[in-house]
Amino acid sequence: MAKRIIIAGGNVAGTIVANRLVQKLEHEVNRGDVEIVALNKSDEHIYLPGQLLVGFGLETPGELVRKESELLDPRIKFLHGEKGTISKIDVANHSVQTADGVSHNYDYLVITTGVDYTWDEIPGYRSAAHTVYEYDAAIKMREALEKFDGGTIVVNTAKLPHRCPVAPLEVTLILDDYLRKRGIRDKTKIIYTYPVQGVFGRPITNKFMLRLFEQRGIEVHSPFTVTSVDPNNKVIESQEGEKLKFDMLIGIPPNMGAKVIEDSGIGDRRRWVPTDKFTLRMKDHSNVYVMGDATDLPVSKAGSTADFESYVVAHNIANDIKGNLGVKHYGGDVLCYIATGTDQATYIRFSYTMNESPPPPSYVHWWGKIMYNKMYWTVTAKAVV
Repeated sequence: MAKRIIIAGGNVAGTIVANRLVQKLEHEVNRGDVEIVALNKSDEHIYLPGQLLVGFGLETPGELVRKESELLDPRIKFLHGEKGTISKIDVANHSVQTADGVSHNYDYLVITTGVDYTWDEIPGYRSAAHTVYEYDAAIKMREALEKFDGGTIVVNTAKLPHRCPVAPLEVTLILDDYLRKRGIRDKTKIIYTYPVQGVFGRPITNKFMLRLFEQRGIEVHSPFTVTSVDPNNKVIESQEGEKLKFDMLIGIPPNMGAKVIEDSGIGDRRRWVPTDKFTLRMKDHSNVYVMGDATDLPVSKAGSTADFESYVVAHNIANDIKGNLGVKHYGGDVLCYIATGTDQATYIRFSYTMNESPPPPSYVHWWGKIMYNKMYWTVTAKAVV
């Protein structure tokens, strides 16, 4: 009987690892000895990092969307709609239930269920804040910025951890440059609030960015743990006792793991799945792997993280099946471009043992960020390299 590998979830992590598994197990898949099944609610694949640029009119929304079925290798069985909506993951009985009532047994499972944005944890937040974290909201933010003619803009990060840790920095620095080029920066106060001291969680990058914020005249309030937002009076309030007035609020919403993780009883209190930091196996389950935003690992929840992880997961599942490849370990590798304006960027690269040291912002690194975005569809998602 063929061994079945189920990929529970789509988008960046699920797509990359599914395609990489086909490559690592090509002969077995072609012979019918291995079946790879991808489950996802939607057949639409949205390139989430591109939403940042959409919010500032630097990217066309339509460029961020493709059909998932067109990105996956045709040898992968792809189920979506009710057939692909995961209702329960039963790791004890090695099965995944979907909304159509079908139970899918597996020999190996890869959990790539991502995050949910839990806006309602903070009263008033959803109705008051613009964001680049959701596709439709990024378009609305672009429209709101086009009408903005001065005042106070607060950029708020609600809770840690969250998807794409550098995004609040990028939003703030692109916003600064955007307003300068429109000639209204001198009429605008930008306030950056962050739930821990500083502007970023890693010390070297924090120091680098604090200096940049000071040079740009960006006001920093931290720690600032948002507790509520008054949409009518346009006030954001923190646990630390601060109240800030705003004319526009840009929010990074609270993130939790997918609700199905809680429903399945396999996550922690924030619905992250306990994951071995080196093997990427779910703790206490040797045939279940966890990738991307779904893990509880102390690394960035970012597309590049999922890409690095996909090599390890695909290799180790292939080794489990074929038995002759050796075992790979994940070293905590992450690479993040950081836009520092509308035409410049820097980047950070780090791992469990390596600290980052961002180079000076330049157009060259901006070009690298744009090219990475463009190449996503043809190279990264299809696991070409």
